[in-house]
Amino acid sequence: MSSPNEAPEEPKVLIANKPIIAHLFDPANVATLAGLLSSLLAITFAVKEEFAATGVALVLAFFFDGIDGIIAKRTPGRTNADRAFGANMDSLVDMAGAGVTLAVVLLAYGGFSAAYVPGALALGAATALRLSYFNVYGLAPGTKSYIGLPTDQAIVLVAAVMLLDGPLGRDPFPITLYVSAMAIVALMVSPLRIPKLAGGPYLLFNALAFGVAAAHAWRLFN
Repeated sequence: MSSPNEAPEEPKVLIANKPIIAHLFDPANVATLAGLLSSLLAITFAVKEEFAATGVALVLAFFFDGIDGIIAKRTPGRTNADRAFGANMDSLVDMAGAGVTLAVVLLAYGGFSAAYVPGALALGAATALRLSYFNVYGLAPGTKSYIGLPTDQAIVLVAAVMLLDGPLGRDPFPITLYVSAMAIVALMVSPLRIPKLAGGPYLLFNALAFGVAAAHAWRLFN
């Protein structure tokens, strides 16, 4: 422990080993940016009230968020700086994908009414809190479990709830989505421990996600 008269220890800073643009050639970062593109498409479709296309784009954002880590682990020659850069960019894109995109989807279903702004803010705030908590503390100590609902799973849950748009009708559905979104917000900031998906459970959840995307695609073309 340092004495009161000692200067505080300076945080360790990684030395840049390449220019900013060079990180575009990292395959994992390309996958992360593909996820960002998917989120931007989801926002665009939501604003235009093309919600079936929005659902497909949301699942694509989830997919790319899942594979960028896999690609990173299988890419040889990545340095600690490369890994840190990728992890930071991934977190920022997650904020865009879950926090901003889901907030816009909720607002779009509510006709951008002021009544939906608190819900949109809650989604953004919960995402920021959840990502910040994970960035600082990581997985639950001694386990392979997340604390709080992971943001990528939140995206799939919203896309799944959106399938009720047709059966419930356009008028009552926004309220259903609002309530569901607030439940997702509560799960994201809860102390609930959710196992990190791997192996069979990971493949099963991806299959369910693409089933949701397929259902939205069917609605899009029918």
